[in-house]
Amino acid sequence: MVFGSGARARVRRAVLCGIAVAAVLPVSAQAAQAAPSPRVTQGVTDGKFSPPPRGPWPKGGTFSVFLCWDGAPGKNCHGKAATAEQRRALDARLRAMPQVRNVRFVSRQEALADYRRAYADDEIMLSVVEARDLPESFVGTLRDRADIAPFPGTLNPVPGVANTAAYGHHFWHGKADAHVTLCGPDDCEGRGPVTSQERRAVEARLAGMAEVEHVYVEDAAHARRVLSFMTARRLPDSAPASEGYYVRLADPSGARSFAATMEKLPGVSLGEAVGEG
Repeated sequence: MVFGSGARARVRRAVLCGIAVAAVLPVSAQAAQAAPSPRVTQGVTDGKFSPPPRGPWPKGGTFSVFLCWDGAPGKNCHGKAATAEQRRALDARLRAMPQVRNVRFVSRQEALADYRRAYADDEIMLSVVEARDLPESFVGTLRDRADIAPFPGTLNPVPGVANTAAYGHHFWHGKADAHVTLCGPDDCEGRGPVTSQERRAVEARLAGMAEVEHVYVEDAAHARRVLSFMTARRLPDSAPASEGYYVRLADPSGARSFAATMEKLPGVSLGEAVGEG
């Protein structure tokens, strides 16, 4: 299957832009922890199911600083790739910043290898992207959540930088191995949101699977809270968010195959291993 430059450009923009945030009001870890947990979906009585845990909410964050490439848009790139001198200067600057815990350079080939691991089960996504579509970057971790929101604004004006993304660590890392997302109003092409019957069928399947140790039921409000925490921005209540299940498995290495099985069920829009979404 052959995809044109337009498809590659859309993927490239998605990689560079990251998560779009609809509001800019800061949200604190304390506020996220204080919010009430969603109730378990009505009709679920199996002991495997519960609302999401109240914590812990992770500290610090991660960042990616994408370098300019040939043809890159924006006034900071002028259509030219970052020079070796600009890369060295940026490396030194990042290592000297007190808010940066660690940093490493990622070449295009390394970025492609990471991309292929993340989309190993998606032939379309694998066929769209080549090494030349992925910019070089510096990636690393930040010490405190307070450093997340201002970090992109500090790095974006630096010569040779195309775009910077910074996020909090994912709430679900270390708590679950797989994520099953239910169809929302616009998630599943050609149909509406998950029906009550489909939801019960998904939950019955989860309850009956020996490899499933525990299922956390996440409603839209908690999903928005997690995304707000990651982006250090408060999302409005009207922001779209999908309901679903975060699943802890007896064997975490089976997360991909488990997710692929669940994704085939009616009413499910996506199955993925935690950390690959």
